Amino acid sequence: MGTALRFVWFWTFWHWSKESFRAEMLLRGPLNGVAGNWDEWFHHEACAEEQAAIAEVGGSERAQRDFVQWLLHTWATEAVPGDNSEAPVFVLRELARVAPFDRWSALLDFRTRPASAGICAIVLAEESAGKSTDLRRVDAVVLPVEPSVIGGTIAADDFQVEMADLNASRQAVVTVLSGSGLARLLARWVALGPRAYSRWLAVILNIGWFAVAGLLAYLLFGPEPGSWLPPLSATLVALWITLMFVSAVGLGTQIRAAWQTGKKLAAHLEQDEIRMTMPGQLALKGGSAGFAFSLSVLSAIHRAYPHAAKRSWLWQRFFARLDSSNRSRAATGVITPDGRVRPVLIEPKLRACAEQNDVGEIFAPKQRDASQRKLDQIHTTLRTAEAARNQSSSGVAPSPGYAAESHRPRIHRCQHLADAIAKIGALSSPWQAGMNAAALALSGVMLAALPDLGCILLPPPPPAAVAPSSPSPYFLWVSLDTKRPDFFQVVLESQAWVNRRADVAPRNSTPASVRAEIRLVRATRFNEKPNFEEGTVWIERRPRLLLREYAPTERVGRYSLRYLFRLGYE
Repeated sequence: MGTALRFVWFWTFWHWSKESFRAEMLLRGPLNGVAGNWDEWFHHEACAEEQAAIAEVGGSERAQRDFVQWLLHTWATEAVPGDNSEAPVFVLRELARVAPFDRWSALLDFRTRPASAGICAIVLAEESAGKSTDLRRVDAVVLPVEPSVIGGTIAADDFQVEMADLNASRQAVVTVLSGSGLARLLARWVALGPRAYSRWLAVILNIGWFAVAGLLAYLLFGPEPGSWLPPLSATLVALWITLMFVSAVGLGTQIRAAWQTGKKLAAHLEQDEIRMTMPGQLALKGGSAGFAFSLSVLSAIHRAYPHAAKRSWLWQRFFARLDSSNRSRAATGVITPDGRVRPVLIEPKLRACAEQNDVGEIFAPKQRDASQRKLDQIHTTLRTAEAARNQSSSGVAPSPGYAAESHRPRIHRCQHLADAIAKIGALSSPWQAGMNAAALALSGVMLAALPDLGCILLPPPPPAAVAPSSPSPYFLWVSLDTKRPDFFQVVLESQAWVNRRADVAPRNSTPASVRAEIRLVRATRFNEKPNFEEGTVWIERRPRLLLREYAPTERVGRYSLRYLFRLGYE
């Protein structure tokens, strides 16, 4: 018998469930209420032939496994709307709890394994001072809904909680996927996070930034470069532009991919239904479990749509680390719709985590009493008391350092849900943060030096001497027509006057101009009467870089004293 015919009874149940829900004969949809709907159909609607076919499949473990594979790969493709990967797993988990599937050995794994990646809420029992039993695993599943049903909802199964708290958790996840929370996460990653480069490219980029720093230091503080100044400047500018371009392209690509992926996942949350479960049939008071709810929803949305995150290195890194932890995580904190984490009563919750050896990380609000030191003190006190009890019962002294050697959980204080994502995804790197700070500082220096480097590579044209001339016979004014006076210097060479050098600078005195001012001092080494109008004034290029001035490179202008004395008067 073909596979499709062997399991045709499940198609019969599925179509009955859909039609009954549309006719309002069932309270829950065919997917969300699959367990209750199956129990109704199996005991009241299934005919004898269908029950016999079900019993035949259940009588063989191999046939049971064939049914599981058929449901996961064939039935889900045709029956589940969209590409939700969690829906068929959810169906098997729900069916595994009702007859006759509750006796199928092939469904044992679906009956026992948890849905989430180990996110625990710290829910204190009434008057509890903090016990390991106060940690409750939070499971979430994201399911598609029927087209006629309004999506974007969140519901609690097997426990009671204020809907406002659940909606706040859901909205916080939407915000961190596609709103201001994502902007906060991306800003933190840009400033502190590791890059998605291959190892060899990261090494090359780091070497490049060290080269930029070395060239800048040489040009600013090293020996006179002479004729090497233009090629060294060109190398510095080209290297810096290349590094900036590669960094900008890499960051832009990753930011765009993270934003598109986040929008796609947020759209699923706006359309689908989220179901939260927590053992114990509790009635929660207050919203301190909201932080754990949000982390669990993030895990659930990735399990439902794992392919959506493959285009984004950042989201893929976070979800991989969220799902691969071999120790559970605990979280506590009131979360607001915009993703902020508010303070809660923390000390008994830290004690509950310290008593639970399986907790590796604790996510808590950023408040004074939620510190690693406080957690370590509680942990040491509990382990010391435990060692004392063991000694009194066995009569054997504990080994030295027992309390110190046992596993100590780490606490992460978070102001926002985005901070928890950054911690879990290891999106902070001290080395990269240092390199980013160094690159930012070097880029600031380069931006300030770009005008000077441009003049070194493309020197300004030789300036012409223009009016005004000095009205005083004791001063020589050399007014120049140039926009970069700081790149030129004037040299007086004369037998009648003491030779001088003078910088060119804007002068605001009346009349205002860009000029060099040279005080004329007679030379005393001649016995004969000198000609005070004989002499030469040279215009020299004098390259500079920020505060450093280099030796003059060439003379680009020559004027006689006679010409300059009469300039503007004839």
